[in-house]
Amino acid sequence: MNFYQTMQPRQRSQFHAVGEFLYVESCPETVNITTERGDYRLETGAQILDPELTGRITVENMGEAGEVSIICGYGQYIPPTDGQEVAVTKMPTVTLSPNQQVNIGQLPRVALVDGQAVVVSQLPKIQLEPNQSVTVSHLPAVSLSEGQQVAVTELPRVKFESGQAVRVYATTPMLTKPVGGENMAVSVLSITEGIAELTANTSRCHVLLKASLTNTDTIMLGAGWTLAAGEQLKLETTAALSFSGIDGDTIQIIEVIR
Repeated sequence: MNFYQTMQPRQRSQFHAVGEFLYVESCPETVNITTERGDYRLETGAQILDPELTGRITVENMGEAGEVSIICGYGQYIPPTDGQEVAVTKMPTVTLSPNQQVNIGQLPRVALVDGQAVVVSQLPKIQLEPNQSVTVSHLPAVSLSEGQQVAVTELPRVKFESGQAVRVYATTPMLTKPVGGENMAVSVLSITEGIAELTANTSRCHVLLKASLTNTDTIMLGAGWTLAAGEQLKLETTAALSFSGIDGDTIQIIEVIR
């Protein structure tokens, strides 16, 4: 496992080395390398040869901020001269002991040719720390085969901007929860000259009506609904309500307001 990282002065980082040599390809001035068998202060171009090098490596930047690049492998590293390249065609099999981990700090850039694609068949489990979040800005198109289904058990909260709306279509009746209010207004209407009226209120969730126990006759709501003395009625409406009856009879009203 090679190491490449931009490090601040006296910053420390760790990685897992696999091989027999450790070569400092680049560093600002010097780096302090701590292996499981010793400490080394190295400059660019220096290397450690150790047949038992494999294990956890601690790198400390002893110079100014800059890029630190370290190469690990088997045998002895011979750096290329100017213009030459080193091609790695095969890596040995690596076996990790129980509880050992491999830390991948950075991957090289990958350029795809036009028409090439990357297929990801499986991703490792990801654990987020407290207060961390993942923002998904785009999802690829998903095509379901015949008979496949997607079960959505929970959706995140959605906040609509002013003027936005969601249109819902359904082939079966939908059950909705009554809208609750934050305030209520209590009043009493008296029949005067045979009529009384409750004005419309667009902030009203619902209204509770009760014909007073002391009424001498029934009170008629609208064109034909009657309320006997002591009778109650709840209406989910914001419209105006008109009543008729005997002068002096009253209607007790509670309006639940949004």
